Amino acid sequence: MNNKTLIYDSSRGFSRMIKRYYSCNMNIDVCSNRKNFLYNKYTDYKLCFFIINDLDDFLNLKKIYFEIEHVIIATSRKIFEEKLINMNLEDVLVLDLQENKRDLIKSINFKLQENNLI
Repeated sequence: MNNKTLIYDSSRGFSRMIKRYYSCNMNIDVCSNRKNFLYNKYTDYKLCFFIINDLDDFLNLKKIYFEIEHVIIATSRKIFEEKLINMNLEDVLVLDLQENKRDLIKSINFKLQENNLI
């Protein structure tokens, strides 16, 4: 279990789901406080689940995107989903949080298996 994973989730709902499904396969740390986020280094993490709820979250993503090898981004806001697609981020999975949980887990599992993270 050497896959160190970060979950950035200021609303905390998504992080609970990820911990429930993947805590036996990953060493998971959760950052839910935006102020603490700015003061940490994230190069030790192999994977990041990054949840975008508002503009502050989006700007924080831009700060760490190049520090972590694998990033899975989730948002329920179409405007951020469109911005992410327009950024042409390489090898990033963008999830729509309005999908049902089964489909989200299926997409996440596919991405994790593709990158040998589980």
